[in-house]
Amino acid sequence: MTTSAGLRPVIDRPLKREQIDFTPELRAELRSKLDAGLVEMRIVASDKQKDQLIESLAFLNEWNAVINLTAIRDPHDMLVQHILDSLSVLYCIPGEATTLLDVGSGGGYPALPIAVMRPDLEVVAVDSVRKKTDYIEKAATLLKISNLSAVHSRVEDHPVTYDVVISRAFASLKDFVTSAEHCLVDDEESLLLAMKGKSPHDEISELAGTGWVVDRKRALTVPFLDAERCLVWLARA
Repeated sequence: MTTSAGLRPVIDRPLKREQIDFTPELRAELRSKLDAGLVEMRIVASDKQKDQLIESLAFLNEWNAVINLTAIRDPHDMLVQHILDSLSVLYCIPGEATTLLDVGSGGGYPALPIAVMRPDLEVVAVDSVRKKTDYIEKAATLLKISNLSAVHSRVEDHPVTYDVVISRAFASLKDFVTSAEHCLVDDEESLLLAMKGKSPHDEISELAGTGWVVDRKRALTVPFLDAERCLVWLARA
C-alpha cells in the first residue's frame, strides 16, 4: 500500500477507555443489517467485502474513544450513517475510473467503503489532521484494503490529479471547487462530486464567478436513514 511521503504514526495502541464490545452477536446483527441495506441499494458484495466493512466499524469503535473520529457512537448508526451512506454513491462512480480522491476524509468516509467495494480503484484520502490520516492507514493495513491510502495535507497543497474527486460534508461547494479543482484530471470524463444533506440552494448560488456550475443533482436513498441526502455533480462553466 502506498503511503504519503513523511507519514509517521502518531497512534500506536488504543487506550483502555469505555467502549462498546463488538460481540459475535453484535457483529451478526450488523451483518444482517448490512445485507438488507446492500439488497435495497442493489449492491452485490462478497463475504470478504462484507467482513471488511463490519470489521471497519469495530476498528472505528475501538479508536474513536482515543482520537474522536466521529460523534456517532452507536454501531448501528455507524453502519447506516458511515457505511451505507458512503455506498449510496457507488453507482455514480464510473466503472472506467481508476483513481479517486476523498477530500477531508476524516475517519475514512466515503473513502474506505468505496475502496472495499471497488478494489480496481486507487482510493486516496486526504485530510489536514494527521491523527486521522494515520488512523486510515492503520485501518487499511488491518483490513487488508490494499487500494486505500491516506495523505496528511491540506487539499490545496496536494499536487496529484485524479479521475474522481469527492467530498462528504467537507465544505461549501464554493470552497470545495476552489480548493480541490487542481486535483481533477483535465478530461471531460473526470468528475467533481459533493455529497450533501439537503439540496444546497444557497451554496449553489455562491458558485457564481468561480468558473464552476452544478451540472446535475441526484437524491440519494440511504437504507434505514430518515434524512435527506443528495449528490451534486460540478462542472466547469
